[in-house]
Amino acid sequence: MYPHGFVSGNHDIGDNPLKQQIRKTLALGAGALCLAGGSVAHADTEVEIHGIIDVYGGAENPVGEDEWTGKLSSGGKDTSYWGISARHQVNDGLAVVGALEAFLRPDRGDAGRFDGDVFFARNANVGVETEYGTVRGGRVTAPLFLPMVFTNPFGGSFEFSPANYHTYAGGPNAPLVGDSGWSDTVQYTSPDLNGVTINVLYGFGNNEEDDSRGDDRIGAYAVYRDGAFTGTAAAHAVDYALDAAGVEDGGTQYAALLGGMYDFGTFQLYGQYQHIDNDLDVDDFAINSVTVGASVDAGPGQVLASYAYADASRFGENDYEDGGDRHTWAVGYELPLGDMATAYATYFMDDIDDASDSGHNVGTGVQLRF
Repeated sequence: MYPHGFVSGNHDIGDNPLKQQIRKTLALGAGALCLAGGSVAHADTEVEIHGIIDVYGGAENPVGEDEWTGKLSSGGKDTSYWGISARHQVNDGLAVVGALEAFLRPDRGDAGRFDGDVFFARNANVGVETEYGTVRGGRVTAPLFLPMVFTNPFGGSFEFSPANYHTYAGGPNAPLVGDSGWSDTVQYTSPDLNGVTINVLYGFGNNEEDDSRGDDRIGAYAVYRDGAFTGTAAAHAVDYALDAAGVEDGGTQYAALLGGMYDFGTFQLYGQYQHIDNDLDVDDFAINSVTVGASVDAGPGQVLASYAYADASRFGENDYEDGGDRHTWAVGYELPLGDMATAYATYFMDDIDDASDSGHNVGTGVQLRF
């Protein structure tokens, strides 16, 4: 995204991307200080700075490759990010809420999950909250992401979660269209309805010249919590962008997810089912996947294990119908370090029938939440 290396204050760096990034960071820092000062001066305004720093070391060989590569990377347990959330209580029945959250790669000191990522890719929205629910506009979390996170033991890990590899992660083999966040979107979140929270999202196709994303998007998800049980349901309909996944004429993807988790105290059981129907102008194909998992108390920490199976994959040159079955599993151990930190070690394997070699990823790391 910008060149690495030390930049002296005596060097004229002009208006290059690094200087622009420095200006953005200083402006954001100043804004955060102003917001924090406002929260002290006005009791009806709350501002929170929060985030995750997650770094791990290990080795991997991706699907289809036969060589292992050692690495120091970030986001093993959760994707690193920092953010600011604010809530201003206007009166007893109305509050204005907002959030700005940016991903980062602490192993490199870079912004974003990858070069060219949207700066506030995790969240960037503002809205109003009443007793009838909350309406936000901007960039928000995609409808299938949190239901997937809540119902598998490895959560939203883009490095080690089998469920996520069958949803958003996995590079070109990720079956869902779109990112884990939706831009140009309006979201309604209901109040708690006897343990159920409902979210409805609509995304506008503002940038027709941008072939990297589809036009209109619609989705919804519900989360039910009752004591030890958590249940989720989600669905979306997303237009393929031009040339998405090699599809020249586009089409529409319909996806649905059902999941659940039950906490037995010393162990937790997880399960989810996902159906993806790709109604393309050049072809149609569907993917069905099932994920099961468990986390079990072991000593001072927990052992995590998960397995995901899909009856087809998007692997290959438009060979959708014969893409091959996919088997993905992971096993790991997590050790809490106080209330805000966790050490972890995980082994991950991803096997696609049409690929010449299965993929593997192993690593151990530390996460700090603040």
